[in-house]
Amino acid sequence: MLIAFIIDDDLDDQEIFTLVTHEISDNVECIFANDGMQALNKLKTDASFTPGLIFIDINMPKVNGMQCLSEIKKIKRLQHIPVYMYSTSAEQAIVEQCKNYGAAGFIKKHIDTNDLKTDLEKIISCLKT
Repeated sequence: MLIAFIIDDDLDDQEIFTLVTHEISDNVECIFANDGMQALNKLKTDASFTPGLIFIDINMPKVNGMQCLSEIKKIKRLQHIPVYMYSTSAEQAIVEQCKNYGAAGFIKKHIDTNDLKTDLEKIISCLKT
């Protein structure tokens, strides 16, 4: 079972991720954190929780996505885990900053769930090979 940890303050986006990942595979379980602070707390206090994949929304209250990514990359057991950032804006400067912070990639939030499905299928299929 692949555990996908989705860090996003938007409950609608959480639901969309769940629906799309279940369309792709029955072997993906989505675990959620509602903000960066909650995510970091879980990752730092529960040493048994090591997701296979992490998605972080860039624009969140308290601890934004970039700060969250930076802190996740400091946790030794998670350094090899692919982290994908996502946002409604895909400005090249933001995408580059994500990569500089250690993100494996960037996904633009799509209005059409089929576009998200295509992006997630590529990511998940790469993990299986």
